[in-house]
Amino acid sequence: MDNPEKLSQVLTEFGLPEDFNLNSYGNWLPSCSSCNNKKSNTVFNSAPIILLHIQNAIKKSEKAQENENKAVSQRQLTRALNTLARAEESGELSEEIKLQLRPLIQFQLQERSPELQNKVIKLTPLYEVITESDGWKIIKGRYGVGARPIGENLHSSFNCPMCGTSGAWSGARCVICGEMSDD
Repeated sequence: MDNPEKLSQVLTEFGLPEDFNLNSYGNWLPSCSSCNNKKSNTVFNSAPIILLHIQNAIKKSEKAQENENKAVSQRQLTRALNTLARAEESGELSEEIKLQLRPLIQFQLQERSPELQNKVIKLTPLYEVITESDGWKIIKGRYGVGARPIGENLHSSFNCPMCGTSGAWSGARCVICGEMSDD
């Protein structure tokens, strides 16, 4: 808020501490973009229903933050694993790096459920190259069938913002992780 005096007044009126962060899960509630744009930076009166919504947001803010952290962490891990898998596939994964990864593989083998003990360890979601022709790969992934150009230095628009792969796309969906993106 651009007006510190007004912010202090509103925080006092709503019974919130002076260090209350407006840009946190404690102040955010889900809304569609048109409703959010209509609201903009409007400051509501301290009606009981508004106070109830703020209290609910504050109660759920810690869990929301945990979920965000988990999603970001999972996305980073998925990107790292996909990078390793592509490096292995192209023969660029050095013996030194494979040696460094061995303890992780051993740990994973020890911690696997019994039905997976003798199965291949997959670093990326299962996908299959169905065909390659006319400069395109047709790939079947967990989320359908899609296409991508063949080549090493693809345009960045082919990179999935969620899983980090130079994914195969079926329209706006990455067939590897299911991410919907029309950018």
